[in-house]
Amino acid sequence: MIIFQNVSKKYRNGLRALKNLSLYIPEGSITFITGHSGAGKTTMLKLIALNETATSGQVFVDNQDLAKLRGRHVSKYRRNVGFVFQEHKLLADRTIESNVALPLIVAGMSEVERKCRNRVRAALDLVSLEHLAESYPDMLSVGEQQRVGIARAMVARPDVILADEPTGNLDPDLADEVMELFFRLQEHETTVVIATHDYRHLSNPAAGCLMLDHGHLVEDENS
Repeated sequence: MIIFQNVSKKYRNGLRALKNLSLYIPEGSITFITGHSGAGKTTMLKLIALNETATSGQVFVDNQDLAKLRGRHVSKYRRNVGFVFQEHKLLADRTIESNVALPLIVAGMSEVERKCRNRVRAALDLVSLEHLAESYPDMLSVGEQQRVGIARAMVARPDVILADEPTGNLDPDLADEVMELFFRLQEHETTVVIATHDYRHLSNPAAGCLMLDHGHLVEDENS
């Protein structure tokens, strides 16, 4: 579960991205974060990923107070969080298999270990791209590249997957395919948090929805 308690985030340029934000995201759920551009969606994801720290307030993930994590405990925590980007961020000089394997290698698992390869193949199979394991990113469509990004985010079997506008560059049909993949992650009891402007998916009864407005929570359908 993810809990924000009176969380504020103020950047050095004076921008207050979040203002006394309190919310609860259940474990194993899918939750959409929506709102206007600049509402604080990306900042919220960055706080969960520990890419940023709160100016005030507390963020808890699985009962851990993120502000108290130090040193190797930060690295260990980050390995348990997968991130899907709008721009894919795939390495052009590596095969799809090698791109997906990166989180495992960073975690210390050798690229040639059988366990590593099995996990990569399983992740690619989940997104229906195992047949493209030896291909390179520029050989894939935009939709396929985004599915590779999802496979990479889940290969280490994290408890939490964060996605920042994952369908922003996709046409409606491809966007629907990508969203369907996120819902399939519920079978693995993964907590999925998706920042999106794609309002077509927000009414899905299987997901919660949090709406931000200038750093404030204005709608919470999880509570």
